[in-house]
Amino acid sequence: MLLKAPRAMHEARTRRSSDGALLTALGATLSEDRAYRFLATTVSATSAEISGAAGLTEAQVRAALDGLARRGLVSQTNDEPPRFVASWPGTVDAMISSRLLELRKAQEALDSLADKRRSSRLAAEAAGAFELVHGQQELRHHALHLIRTARTELLDMVKPPVIAVQTSERVMPSASTRGRAIFETGALEAPGTLDAIRAGLRGADEIRVHPNLPLKMLAADRSVALIPISQHDATPVGLLIYESAVLDGLLALFDYVWSSAITLDLVNGRARHPDSALSPEDRQLLSLLLAGLTDEAIAAHFGVSVRTVQRKVRALMEVANVRTRMQLAWEAARQDWLPRAGGAR
Repeated sequence: MLLKAPRAMHEARTRRSSDGALLTALGATLSEDRAYRFLATTVSATSAEISGAAGLTEAQVRAALDGLARRGLVSQTNDEPPRFVASWPGTVDAMISSRLLELRKAQEALDSLADKRRSSRLAAEAAGAFELVHGQQELRHHALHLIRTARTELLDMVKPPVIAVQTSERVMPSASTRGRAIFETGALEAPGTLDAIRAGLRGADEIRVHPNLPLKMLAADRSVALIPISQHDATPVGLLIYESAVLDGLLALFDYVWSSAITLDLVNGRARHPDSALSPEDRQLLSLLLAGLTDEAIAAHFGVSVRTVQRKVRALMEVANVRTRMQLAWEAARQDWLPRAGGAR
């Protein structure tokens, strides 16, 4: 029996520790938990009885009873020596419900804090990707900077009104920079615009025309873009967009519009294009017709009368053996009289 006693005590302690915490989750100490467990299963007990049953020292019992009394879980009788009685278990249940409510509120507060932290981080990241530009002079300054510092590629979508850099100014990027520009049809109708575009064309540059561009944009080296976001107010506002998902989306938009735009043939060539049955002047005329320019705008470009333009168009229709301008456009595409846009007819 003497040899088995230590083992029995160990098994008792093991059973007590494996019962799971009852009050410790509510902030109570392990001694308080043990004392309350014992009192909850008996009518009343003295501190000595609690000490023997719960495996606690007298000092631990006194500290545990003081803590339980402060929580309203234990009361003391007027007996001598004093006896202690546990409160109804429903009291603990109410404490648990209250703690669960507090924990839910704490979780909500933590979720809110996490959202704010996430928003702050995104705002910090966005602050590095966007920069507001106020006023026409500032827009012009940044546009000129993009043009002059581009090293590999300059992309431009031009629609009226042009408020930063006019085409007639002939501001050019470096010789190694490939330029691709899409003009909205209305941007080509101003007198002298087509001449200015042709005068500024270099070997690797390409010009296309679209009837309705979604926005204005100037992008350099696919690393930064400038777009106006308010052009009708007294003070124009633009946005510089640096490398980000937004910039990637804008570049993809440019490529999509580029693939569907009409190639603008403004060659100064003295000989026929090797792949075209038309003279350079006729190719320019047909290109301007397909770009949607009016007869008046085309006449102004060539420096001739509107009747002369109409006569030349009728001559092209006779060459194509068609009766309408729509048929002329179809026949021009079928016979490859003009360069193809996006590799398709």
